[in-house]
Amino acid sequence: MGEDLSGIFKPEAKTIKKIFGDSDSYYIIPDYQRPYSWENEQIEQLWDDIVSAMEDGEETYFLGPIILIKTNEGFEVVDGQQRLTTLTILFCVLRDLYFKNDNNIINSIRSLIDQKYRLRLITQLHYQNEFEEEILKGIKFPQDLSFSERRKNKFINAALIFKDKLKELDDEKRKEFVNYVLDRVIMISIVCSNKSYAIKLFQILNTRGLDLSPADLIKSYLYGQCAENKRNQFIETWRQIEGLSDQIEESITDLLTYYEYYILAENPKKSLYEELEKQFKNKDPNNVIYNFKIFVECFRDIYEEESKLMFSFYYLPNQVFWKAILTTAKIEKYDNYKELCKLLQRMYYCYWVAGYTSSKVKQLSFNIIKWLKDKKDINFIKNEVEKKLKEHNVITRMTENLKNDVYGQSWLKPLLILIEYNQTDDSKISFIEIDNRLHIDHILPEKWNSVEEWKKLWTQNEAKIWLNKIGNLTLLSGKKNIAQQNDPPSKKKEMYEKGYGGKTAFEISKKIIDELKTGWKKENVENRQRWLIEQLDSIFELKLEEGVQNA
Repeated sequence: MGEDLSGIFKPEAKTIKKIFGDSDSYYIIPDYQRPYSWENEQIEQLWDDIVSAMEDGEETYFLGPIILIKTNEGFEVVDGQQRLTTLTILFCVLRDLYFKNDNNIINSIRSLIDQKYRLRLITQLHYQNEFEEEILKGIKFPQDLSFSERRKNKFINAALIFKDKLKELDDEKRKEFVNYVLDRVIMISIVCSNKSYAIKLFQILNTRGLDLSPADLIKSYLYGQCAENKRNQFIETWRQIEGLSDQIEESITDLLTYYEYYILAENPKKSLYEELEKQFKNKDPNNVIYNFKIFVECFRDIYEEESKLMFSFYYLPNQVFWKAILTTAKIEKYDNYKELCKLLQRMYYCYWVAGYTSSKVKQLSFNIIKWLKDKKDINFIKNEVEKKLKEHNVITRMTENLKNDVYGQSWLKPLLILIEYNQTDDSKISFIEIDNRLHIDHILPEKWNSVEEWKKLWTQNEAKIWLNKIGNLTLLSGKKNIAQQNDPPSKKKEMYEKGYGGKTAFEISKKIIDELKTGWKKENVENRQRWLIEQLDSIFELKLEEGVQNA
C-alpha cells in the first residue's frame, strides 16, 4: 500500500475566484524569490491562451499548479508568484478602467472583510512599496514611457499591456472575459505543511512561471538547507551575486557551470543541479554561496581585462572551457597566468582551425583545471598540451585548412580580427564586435569577370585557385554595398581607405591600398597570404608549414 502523503501536502483544484477570494487567500512572496520578471511575451501568451480558450468554448482553462506553505498570515508562495502577480495586475487594471464597483474584482485585490491586500511582495521592500503605490492603490497608466522605462518597471509594463488588450474588447466581451477568468480558469493549489518538501516540489514542477533555471533550483535547495536565523545573510549574499552577474553580463546559471567545472575538474556525469546538489550536501549554505561569490569576483577580474589576448577568447565557439580555466587560475592564484592565457589561445584556435569541435578539447580542458588545482607548473601543462596537438595532428590539419579555400569558415573573421589586433599595442586596442556590419570582402571580387579591368589582370585558372584563399580576403565595416564589392582596383582602394559608408577602415585592409594603385594580381595575393600566415605564426607561436603560403 502506498505511503499516505495527505499530511505532507494537499492539492486542490480551485477557480481563480476561490484562489483570490477565499477567506484565507492571502499570499506572501518570500525573500528567496526573484522579483517580478514577466516580459511582454509571457504576458501576451497568457492573455492569448485564456481568450482563445474562452472563444473556443472550453469548459475550463488550466493555469498550472501553485505551491504554497501555510503560515499564520496566509500562504507563502514557493512557486506561482509570476502568475499570481500578473493576475493581480490584471484585476487592478479591470478595477481602475471598467469595474470600479465589482465586488468580485475588488475582493480579488483586497479583502472586502478586513481590507487586507491579497498579495504581498517581500522579495525586496522597495518592490512591495512600488507594487502598492503604482498598482494596488490605483494605476495612473503613464503615457509615452520609453522602451527602457517599460523594461525597468515591469509592473507598469504589464498594466499597460492589459489596458491595450482590454480596450480591444467591447463591453459584452469584457464581461464575458472577466467571468471566464474568475469562474473557468483553474489552478491546482498545493498546500504543503513542510517547507523542505515544498521546495523539493518547486524543484520538480516547472510551471507556467518563468522556466526554473538551474540557478533557481540551486538557490532554492540551499535556501531550504539554511537555518532560519541565517536566511537573511543568505539572501543578501545571493543579491550581491546577482549584482555581479548583471555587471559582468553572465547568467548565474553560466557562472555556476564554470564553478561546477572548477569544483569537479572532470566531465560532469549528471545535470548541473544534480552535480552541485551532491557537492553542497551537508555543507553550510552561507559558506557555499560565499565561496561561489569569491569565484564570481575572480571571473569579474577576467571580464575587466582589456587586451588583444583577452579579447581573442570571446570569438571562440565554446565559451565555457576557457572561462572555467582562467577563473580557476585566478582563484588558485596561479603564478604563470599570462603564459597560461597564451597557451589557451594557441590551443583552442589551433584545434578550431584544424576542423575539430569543442568535444575534442573537452577532456584536455578538464585536465588543465585539475593541473592548476594541483599546482603543476606552466612547463608541465605546455608539454601535455603539445603532446595532444601532435597526437591529433592539429598543426598539419590547420596548415591544410589555411592552404585551402577559407571563405565561409566560421573561424575566418576571428583570425583576421586577431591579425588586426596584432597591428597595434594594447594601449590603442578596442574590442571588434562580430555583427552584421562586419564583412569579409573579396579583394579580387567574386564577379571579377564582369569587370574589364579585372579581366586584364586575371586568368580564369588563376582566379579559380586564389579567389577564396585567405590572401584575397579582408575585413570591411559598415553597411554592405553589393555594387561596390565588384569595383575595379582603383575604386576598391577608396573603399579600403574609409570602409563602407566612410567608416574607419581596418589596418589589414589599409595595407592593400598601395598595391591596388597598380592593380591586384596573383603575385599580390601570394605575398599577402605569406604575410597573413607570418602574422598567425607570431600570434600563436607556431611555424606553420610552407605549404600554407602557396596554394
